[in-house]
Amino acid sequence: MSKIMVISEKPTAARKLAFALDEHNAPQEIKKRGASYFECLRGGHAIYVVYALGHLFELKQVEKGWTYPRLDMEWVPKYEVDKKATNVKPIIRLIKRLAKEIDEFIIATDYDIEGSLIGYLTLRYACGIDSDDARRMIFSTLTKNELQKAYDEASTELDFPMIEAGQVRHEIDWLYGINLTRALTLAIKNASGWFKIVSTGRVQGPVLAMVVERDKKINVFVPIPYWNISAEGICNGSAIHLEYSRGRIDNRVKTVRIANGLQERKGTVGDIKRSIVSQPPPVPFNLGGLQAEAYRHFGFKPSRTLNLAQTLYLEGLISYPRTNSQKIPPTIDVKQILVQLSEQKSYKSIIKEIIGQKVLSPAQGKSTDPAHPAIHPTGERASRRLTPSEKRIYDLIVRRFLALFGKPAKKERARVEVKCNGHILVCRGQRLIEAGWMRYYGKYVTVQERVIPEMDIGDAVDIVRVDVEEKRTAPPRRYNPSSLLRLLEKKGLGTKATRAGIVDSVRSRGYTLNDRFEVSTLGYALFETLQKYVPTLLSPDFTRELQGEMDKILQGETDRETILAHAKESLLELLNSFKEQEDMIGRDLVNGLQRYWNESEEVGTCPTCKDGKMMIIRSPKTGKRFIGCSNYRQGTCDQTFPLPQKGRIVPLGKECPHCSHHMIKVGSGRRAFETCINWTECPGRKGALEKLEKQRAKGERKDE
Repeated sequence: MSKIMVISEKPTAARKLAFALDEHNAPQEIKKRGASYFECLRGGHAIYVVYALGHLFELKQVEKGWTYPRLDMEWVPKYEVDKKATNVKPIIRLIKRLAKEIDEFIIATDYDIEGSLIGYLTLRYACGIDSDDARRMIFSTLTKNELQKAYDEASTELDFPMIEAGQVRHEIDWLYGINLTRALTLAIKNASGWFKIVSTGRVQGPVLAMVVERDKKINVFVPIPYWNISAEGICNGSAIHLEYSRGRIDNRVKTVRIANGLQERKGTVGDIKRSIVSQPPPVPFNLGGLQAEAYRHFGFKPSRTLNLAQTLYLEGLISYPRTNSQKIPPTIDVKQILVQLSEQKSYKSIIKEIIGQKVLSPAQGKSTDPAHPAIHPTGERASRRLTPSEKRIYDLIVRRFLALFGKPAKKERARVEVKCNGHILVCRGQRLIEAGWMRYYGKYVTVQERVIPEMDIGDAVDIVRVDVEEKRTAPPRRYNPSSLLRLLEKKGLGTKATRAGIVDSVRSRGYTLNDRFEVSTLGYALFETLQKYVPTLLSPDFTRELQGEMDKILQGETDRETILAHAKESLLELLNSFKEQEDMIGRDLVNGLQRYWNESEEVGTCPTCKDGKMMIIRSPKTGKRFIGCSNYRQGTCDQTFPLPQKGRIVPLGKECPHCSHHMIKVGSGRRAFETCINWTECPGRKGALEKLEKQRAKGERKDE
């Protein structure tokens, strides 16, 4: 009996594969020293399904020393790079042991650049096998039928263009991330003696630049006043809402004159225009579309949506989520999916109506992906109770899929002109005539209707009230996680799999303060320094050029070695230029960091080192505030105290009678209270602050 090893990406996927491939639907899970695998029987072969648990191997520098440049790297077990990755070691050990007895290897990781690379690295470094001796399973869902088909029709060749593209992307990102972060950090250390890690990378720099440019426009924006005129009228006994036809007015005197000329006047209905507008069904979800809708309806960050969708995929409930496609190809049996979905009570009546159509033809979008179709449900039932967040994403995907089969929605739009004392007022209306696909999409559609009464040309209109509203022009909106993700997609920065992480990293590294991407002093310090000395690192063109070269690998127009050599050459030019200006770069970064630190408020002398000052500090990474010693900058004192996250903090300039620590006031008005900074350990105050905070929170809820 020959032995076959199937390499999957995650434990959940391995289990799905094992149950799909075992001819008795009863695979055996074998556990060995912190790792496990599945044994199956199929067609006279013994199949061992193992999992890689994501990346088992990472890049590590060959030359020693925490300096730059460092251009030589090698793939090593992940635990050699990340000391916390202790769960990786037993998995690699297990795969190595099993591989000695295997006759054939099959890669069954996700069919994309990252999945292909994971499979290849596992095969080469854990199994020690030449990649020519392996086959490749290709699938988009973890359903039993598709997995069996993918196994029976496994390709005799691995997807080397994807493997090389993934490998060179990791290598280039490693080169730029390691070297640029070290260059910035060492510039600060050499200029001040402080060890403060400041990171940037191939994509992070351009993203920071875009966020800063938007922040600058907001900060320098000068609002300009303007005025709107609206009116209420009575026509044929019915009230109607009217607006001044020319929109906003930039002159207050003119506004008042027009408003006075309309007060308690009679108007006449002039032109009436009615039109029927047809709105086609939405297009199928790709990853970006799903992330945008999930943020709009649920407020989920793109990275959270991706994680939830990945979980649903591993459960076999939806297709592979990391796709650019907006198309449902004819090879997908949409009727079978609908039949299976109809077993779920929430969708039964809608699907019955859809299946009754003569032709089941889903709406299609423009974007394509050679590897995977658009995101769609598989029709399978969940094997466990989904979490509330998983339910939301699943329902959104199912409803979007059902909406693809709906008829266009039809709306009637009306525009009525009312002439009054030489001015024209407009009454606008809209009503839904035919819901079409909107009924299937359900609560994810918002239709704002404004019904206007029947009117004929020449009808009289009594103006009963005129309102003048002063407004001001608004600055550009700040980015949110969804809009920044769409911008990256539009600019061609990052990939569908990496963009969500890039968006999160801008905040996690302290360059912005919140989800509205307000740039911190640290973010401005880094941006201004890079812009002055190495502006190339902020250019999206530079990043797009590298991305374009990597894409050429997928198209067979170049190879990994050529691109890597070019990337190293470009990086060395940057680093040589950086080295020549390192002193000035370091001083500018230190000045920026000092501006950031000087924003903190002093509480008093540090009780530990007796030299530093206790400061109220807000973490650039989490946004949470705490009290810390100013000497933490030099690394000589790490004394900190927690603070409540709500209410104003005011130093009182006196000591606690119980523990002699500095006293502060928390909050304002009648809910303010005094405590010491050592409130969690103070023998006279321990637990008092939690009680006061609960009382204050209770009072706030009561006020609401």
